[in-house]
Amino acid sequence: MNVNIEKIDEYLNLYQYHHQIPGFAVNIVKDNQILYSQSFGSTSIESPQNRVNADTIFSIQSITKSFTAMALLHSEENTNFSLDDPIIRYLPYFRTKSGNFDEITTRHILSHTAGFPENVWIATLLDEELYELGKNLPEYKFIFDMYPNLEDILRTIKSREDVTRFFSQIELESTPGKNWKYCTDAYVIATDVLEKVSGLTFENYVNKHIFNVLGMNRTFVNPTFSTDEKNVSSYYMNTINTPIEVAQPENIIGAPMGFIYSTANDLSNYVIDIMDENGQILSKQQYHKLFEPLAKREEGLSYGLGWKLKEFQGLKIVEHAGGYPGVSCFISMVPEHKLGIILLSNMDQITLMNVSNKLIRMMCGS
Repeated sequence: MNVNIEKIDEYLNLYQYHHQIPGFAVNIVKDNQILYSQSFGSTSIESPQNRVNADTIFSIQSITKSFTAMALLHSEENTNFSLDDPIIRYLPYFRTKSGNFDEITTRHILSHTAGFPENVWIATLLDEELYELGKNLPEYKFIFDMYPNLEDILRTIKSREDVTRFFSQIELESTPGKNWKYCTDAYVIATDVLEKVSGLTFENYVNKHIFNVLGMNRTFVNPTFSTDEKNVSSYYMNTINTPIEVAQPENIIGAPMGFIYSTANDLSNYVIDIMDENGQILSKQQYHKLFEPLAKREEGLSYGLGWKLKEFQGLKIVEHAGGYPGVSCFISMVPEHKLGIILLSNMDQITLMNVSNKLIRMMCGS
């Protein structure tokens, strides 16, 4: 694999300049080590001297789901818990408004095949800043129309168990295991299972069994890390004119679906471990479960456990995006080449999958 670092630098510099991304961190790992690490721009438009680097902390949004899946696979390997047991075995209060809720398993939730609708939004809107922002954005109007008493509902949600109980008001759209539909809020139910089975909070579980093991010392679930932290990114909405700063994404209850904060270097450790035949977190068999295609979305595109799986120019790619007001991030892996790409930025509505695809072509010579 002949890699032209100058060409990669040139491409990424132009991309950052063309899209006016305030801050952008890129790591490429190959054969269990960081092959390329470069950062562009600043953590804050107001403080351009504060340059982004590979240790700058960013929100990684839905890439978080892969950590939730890994935690549950770890629990399955070390307890009597099984991903294929019905949820009600561990959460007897779990219900849906209609459908075969007693057939839904943790595997269904992690692969987005439980039959839930895409738009639940209750756990998502526990982020108070997003709730306030959404009230003034036309694209969020349908949520407020869907729940006329939304504010009252949100007041009742005080825990992950409360989110699980709320699903008693949600109708299934399909038989569990039959169809794929991305339901981000359902990952809170999966974590409710993890917490009941392990006796640990999600935060403590991933700290103990993933972050600490992999030396991910600048990766956090609790957003209060930023109180004394200097090397942490601000976040900007991508507008037609000047990017608008928005608040740091914060949602403690919804953390397992999208509220981990990490760095390019820490995520490099994570990606290296996943692609290593002798990874430190799971057995080889459990690692392989992450990438089993459980839900076919279209030709050449499916979903495993917390990861999207696709075929791209003859290569099998494992990837996931993260997006939110002020956040765009992306991880992709080509396991057969032990190649991983980490892209973190502090502005939303950037199609980083295109950047990842371009880098894969540059790295793999296609």
